[in-house]
Amino acid sequence: MIKIVGTLVIFGGLVFLGLGAIFIIAGGSDNMLVGAVLICIGALLFGLVYLMVRAEAGRPTNVTQNIQLGGSGEFREKAVHCPGCGGTVGEKDIKLKDGGLIITCPYCGKVSVLEEEPKW
Repeated sequence: MIKIVGTLVIFGGLVFLGLGAIFIIAGGSDNMLVGAVLICIGALLFGLVYLMVRAEAGRPTNVTQNIQLGGSGEFREKAVHCPGCGGTVGEKDIKLKDGGLIITCPYCGKVSVLEEEPKW
């Protein structure tokens, strides 16, 4: 909609500028005021188009992304196992410390750092 209005306003501005120039050139001193007024109207229309374009550029643009997952698309929780004895480690045995996940095995007591796999 704004493109159509902008195009019509630009066309109107060109018409007014052209008519103003014709009145000034052909009319001599008798029509100089009319030509100047028409040129001013044309300039105001171009200023209006400038403000419309500037307002449109300031509006945020919505970006939509569709992500399609391969397979079933479901995420499942993976069991964490102790690297020492292979026992299953529960949520209460995982602590966040210094930006890393530290696991403490409830069976053998081994303390180790949990690393993500794969690291990309």
